[in-house]
Amino acid sequence: MRKNNKVQPANQVQVISQVTSSPEISQKAITTIPDQQGNQKQIDPRLIAGPLAERGCTDILCLLLFIVGIAILAFISQEAYLKGEPERLLAMYDPDGVACGFDKNLDYSYLYFAIPFGDYFNRTVCVKECPLYLDETKKPTELVCKANTLVTSCQQKCDPADALKSFATTNNTGTFKDFLCIFNSSILFDRVCYPDALLSLFQNYKDYGSQFAMDVLTGYIEDLNQTKEAIYCSFAVAFLMGIIYLFFTRLLAGVLVWTSIFLFLVGLGFGTFWCHQQDLYYQDIIKDQTGKYSVEQTSKAKDNQLTFQYLTYVMYGICAFAVIGLICIFNKIRLAIAVIKTAAMCVKDHFLLIFVPQVTAIVLAGLWFWWIYTASYVYAVGEIKGTGNSPFAEVTHTELQIQYLWYFIFGGLWINAFIQAVNNFVIASTCCFWYFAQQGAGGDERAISQSLYRVFRYHAGSLAFGSLILAIVQLIRIMLEYVRYQTEKVAGSENKAVKCLLKCLSCCMACFERFIRFLNNNAYIMIALTGKNFCSAAKAAFETIWANSMRFALVNGIGGAFIFVGKFCISIVTLMIFYYVITTMDYFKEKIFSPVFPCIVVFIIAYALAVLFMSIYGMACDAVLLCFIFDEDLNKQNGGMSASRCPETLKEFLEQPEMANLKQA
Repeated sequence: MRKNNKVQPANQVQVISQVTSSPEISQKAITTIPDQQGNQKQIDPRLIAGPLAERGCTDILCLLLFIVGIAILAFISQEAYLKGEPERLLAMYDPDGVACGFDKNLDYSYLYFAIPFGDYFNRTVCVKECPLYLDETKKPTELVCKANTLVTSCQQKCDPADALKSFATTNNTGTFKDFLCIFNSSILFDRVCYPDALLSLFQNYKDYGSQFAMDVLTGYIEDLNQTKEAIYCSFAVAFLMGIIYLFFTRLLAGVLVWTSIFLFLVGLGFGTFWCHQQDLYYQDIIKDQTGKYSVEQTSKAKDNQLTFQYLTYVMYGICAFAVIGLICIFNKIRLAIAVIKTAAMCVKDHFLLIFVPQVTAIVLAGLWFWWIYTASYVYAVGEIKGTGNSPFAEVTHTELQIQYLWYFIFGGLWINAFIQAVNNFVIASTCCFWYFAQQGAGGDERAISQSLYRVFRYHAGSLAFGSLILAIVQLIRIMLEYVRYQTEKVAGSENKAVKCLLKCLSCCMACFERFIRFLNNNAYIMIALTGKNFCSAAKAAFETIWANSMRFALVNGIGGAFIFVGKFCISIVTLMIFYYVITTMDYFKEKIFSPVFPCIVVFIIAYALAVLFMSIYGMACDAVLLCFIFDEDLNKQNGGMSASRCPETLKEFLEQPEMANLKQA
């Protein structure tokens, strides 16, 4: 930083204007200034006018790789649609391993249990229709079925009640070897003839268990139907609560933070006072000369007094450390509050920004609907056959099919991460435009559309690069879970060392995934500002975060608390309003069976909307803080003391008496 070279504000703006508009300055025109640790830090002087307009395409090779990856995914999907038979996965199989409704059982679509009790789960046959008769006189004596190796005849050879009685008496399963019982049945999942006769043998279960469960389930479904208008309105209520919370964040962020800090210090003081009082209490017992306390009580009092004495010293130390720490980071806490207020003001000024996560959520829902649908075909490309031991199929894949399956999982993760990266970049870029537009330094009123344009015109490759790294980490986590599942299946659940090792690896990868997400988001902010490629932007972002670690820690900590409180408040307030409406309005309260299930549904809806709404704040806070740091460094580079292009809320922070004195000094 230059010494003894103070520039008046008017001249300073003129110098900045000359620097940013000079044609001699190329994209590589870099000025080097020291950061907080005294290291040399490269700053492009054109950033004083906001996100660079002169930029080129970045990470083109990764974009081409991403396009090739999508093409491979499309090829795998097309092959799966042609060769996969997911309907065979859902089919039921007879003891010969042939699916009901397929191959030689083509006309026999339903699986029928020849003996509906005992250990004859695999004694089945495929039938054309499930037997159903109104009275015993019209009961059929033969089924229309396709015989197999276990059920060689479709004629009635037993009576269910007599067979069960014989089984209960003799416990001899061999007596039922050639039995075929015909009983009333209902079609279940359009696949199985469900034995009504079995339920009749357990009348208590039918009367008190199944009937009660069906009544409750029917009542819950009817409650959703009766309160659907209020449920629809809860979407609007949750959205309105998000806007109200944004307004209160702008006004009350400082009050809430300082109140929380004050209550924390009061709690520490109360804890210290209580420990000190306990110390004095046990000292009085030890010093007592009246004989009021026994020798055993006095001995215990000595131990307790020593414990509380040391604990009091520890509490005094914690209080002193908390007060000193608060004094040391006082301005950084105020900066974190100002950043949160500024992020709220940015969202308020660019109101359409709140719809970006909603649109992203709709796109992601469409992606995962397609992915799940197609995954069933990809999985069903393998050899599907029955085992004869159960009615369910087993799938065997070749090595190539397994590779296709893993790539399909990876491709879904990559596209998912890329869509989220576009969402985060648009939010970050919009905040960057808005930040530097506050003092007339630049910016675009069409910041959202301009940000979208820059994504697909210049930086799709960089976003694909960051998404690739995140997708690889997520795939490794899935592989670890798969290995854990296979290990437990082979080695059993008693191998605690292996289970502990795999859980530790999963935990480490989960932490690493969160780190990658954080680094990616800040790299996207840096790309939005400077137009660098992903690696350069990630490196610059990491260096900036490292040099301002306390600032980022406080902003993310306090901002995370606000986001959590926002999710909680939006969800709970929406739920309370919904509950009040359906329990007090005659239109609803006289029709519903119970308010519990509709309230659960509304809470889930409100929480999902709150997550989408509050997701803007995380990116907005990080973007505002990075812009502030660049603004601060660039202003120092031109002879100033702090940021000059900051919005009103941050300017209020800089104009506080402490900061004014610092500038004068």
